[in-house]
Amino acid sequence: MAKEGEKKKPKKLIIIIVTLCVMLGAGGTAVAFAASGGSLTAIAAKFETKKDYVISMKDFVVNLSTGDMSKNSYLKTQISLVYNNKKKTAMLTEKTSQIRDVIIRDLMACSSEQLLATGGMDKVKEKLKSDINAALGEDVVTEIYFTDFLIQ
Repeated sequence: MAKEGEKKKPKKLIIIIVTLCVMLGAGGTAVAFAASGGSLTAIAAKFETKKDYVISMKDFVVNLSTGDMSKNSYLKTQISLVYNNKKKTAMLTEKTSQIRDVIIRDLMACSSEQLLATGGMDKVKEKLKSDINAALGEDVVTEIYFTDFLIQ
């Protein structure tokens, strides 16, 4: 019988140690949280998933910059704009012509080499996003997607 009692003591000791570690970890987290001045609503806001909305633009066909008037290079693409504020849908729809103008001007300034270079598409996306948001007067567009892309 003494052997059975000895086996139970280590199990109880392990349970007590694990419980104390969990309590100390939770207490330390609470102290660090309070010391950082954070609020529960601020943390919850960081973990909220924002719903993205997408507007697909009609096809774009533009002449690309070649530097040589005897050579022609064309881009046919379709672009989608991503935004996360549903209230901006009407504004984006109303300003489609302005947005298309910005996109056409930016794409025409690119060469096929720039677009096809490593990281070239990412640079163009950032430029488009920046210029579209500047034309809209506020940061509405969060991402640009090329949904079709052909250079000839």
